[in-house]
Amino acid sequence: ENVGVTVAAISILFTTRSFGYLTGSVLGGWLYDRFQGHRVLSGLLVIAALALASVPSVNAMVLLSVIFFLVGAAQGGMDVGSNTLLVRANPPKVAAALNGLFFFAGLGSFLVPIYLGRVSLAWGYYGMALALIPIIAWVFLTESPEIPIAKQGDETKLNNLPLFISFAALAFIYIGAEVSFGGWLFTYFSANPLISESSAYTLNAIFWLAIMFGRLLAIPIANRFSLPQIILGYLLGAVVSAGVLYFFNALLAVWIGTLGMGLSMAALFPSTFTFVQNNMRLSGKLTGMVWASGSTGAMILPYLIGQQIGRVGTASLMLTMLMVWVLAVGIFLVALRSRREVVPV
Repeated sequence: ENVGVTVAAISILFTTRSFGYLTGSVLGGWLYDRFQGHRVLSGLLVIAALALASVPSVNAMVLLSVIFFLVGAAQGGMDVGSNTLLVRANPPKVAAALNGLFFFAGLGSFLVPIYLGRVSLAWGYYGMALALIPIIAWVFLTESPEIPIAKQGDETKLNNLPLFISFAALAFIYIGAEVSFGGWLFTYFSANPLISESSAYTLNAIFWLAIMFGRLLAIPIANRFSLPQIILGYLLGAVVSAGVLYFFNALLAVWIGTLGMGLSMAALFPSTFTFVQNNMRLSGKLTGMVWASGSTGAMILPYLIGQQIGRVGTASLMLTMLMVWVLAVGIFLVALRSRREVVPV
């Protein structure tokens, strides 16, 4: 409404934000290896706060795209920094620290849509920007973890090309699908006559709550089942959830499908990453290529879905989700056939 464009046109914001995220991730990794981590992180938080605060007053699509690029770049740099600095700060307890990080990320994703549903959209952005100010001060005034000395020879030969290609393709789908589903979900709910605008915000929050709970649930699941069983179960859960949302136009189906999708997506990427690591060695360079594939998915899939929503309506979101998750099942079955033992070097 502010910039006077259609739903199909506004979908470019997913692409610019994701491109910014990719840029911020790459640049952030370089900065954290060369400068004090908390100075870099606080600077990125300032950029994020200023960009968020400026969104409600922007009435030009080009300028809004630039702002969302900056939001994405700050987010990418903050994600890389949070993970990197936690590892540096306390290596013996890094697993617990990272689990805490992802839990609070899920908690924020659950609470923010509820907040947005109870204030004006402008104050939604202003409130998020203001909430960053004490965090900026806290991070800036605390001591940064020491920068480790770089090690030589940390390269690994690509010794299972089919498995690596399968993993990169799955990352494209996983990350692209999560960004697409989470980003377009409110639009999908808002177009449903069974759902009020307030309920649309609540359901959006429920999706992220399911992801948060799914990450906690993944811990006992990992102790009872093998990784291939876990990953296949998650993928089939995503297929079923998308099918429920696409084929059944009932309020109960909306709740079941939304919860099921969140639980299914929650631990897919880390589970698949562990599976691949167990069957081949991934160097930092190869891991970066996987993240690049995932970021590309986060740019392309939401944009394509936005174009489809503009042409044929919001039901195309769930049809696309159903198709990509069926494709992901096929790719994972190929990956299962491609795996082999890797001899340590």
